Amino acid sequence: MTGMSTEWWLVRHAPTINPEKAVYGVLDFDIQTPPPESFDALSALLPDDPVWMISHLSRTRKTLQGIVAARGLSDPKIYVEERFGEQNFGGWEGRPSADVWAEIREDGKSWPADIRPPGGETFSEVTHRVQEAALYWSDKFLGRSIVAVLHAGSIRSFLSTAMGGAPGAALAYSVETLSITRCDYLDAENWRVNFVNRVAR
Repeated sequence: MTGMSTEWWLVRHAPTINPEKAVYGVLDFDIQTPPPESFDALSALLPDDPVWMISHLSRTRKTLQGIVAARGLSDPKIYVEERFGEQNFGGWEGRPSADVWAEIREDGKSWPADIRPPGGETFSEVTHRVQEAALYWSDKFLGRSIVAVLHAGSIRSFLSTAMGGAPGAALAYSVETLSITRCDYLDAENWRVNFVNRVAR
């Protein structure tokens, strides 16, 4: 170990506008914009002067815009990392989630890490790409704090990485919208999980 760490403050994006309760991963749904007070409370839990990062999906950018506005920042540098995008659910995208779950259960499955949606990717594959990106940015900004507004799948992928590669176990974690999960990179083989799913009140 170098003695230096990279702090990852992982924020799940705001709730999406999804009246049909459809499965969405790569679909670029808009957010239900929270009131300024919610962004104020969230911002107060995050570190000063971090590196700002998002995925390529607009729900992460719009959520981060609310956070930086709460700080009075007008045009901060924002890094976009596509490997932090949500799982691609392939043929399930846009379908009612209740219907998809019914089909999974009919097949006697419970959505473990290696179920592949038709034409999509497995959660294990998501964890691999997220881990690659996490290691790259952790080394690039070693010693810094990174606030990354991401997705439930990518945040669980960080937890899998921190646990030494445990996709199935990471799926057990609840990751609410606008919650914060904190993982510290110590080196490529060592991480520390500080807390999961902390919500500003």
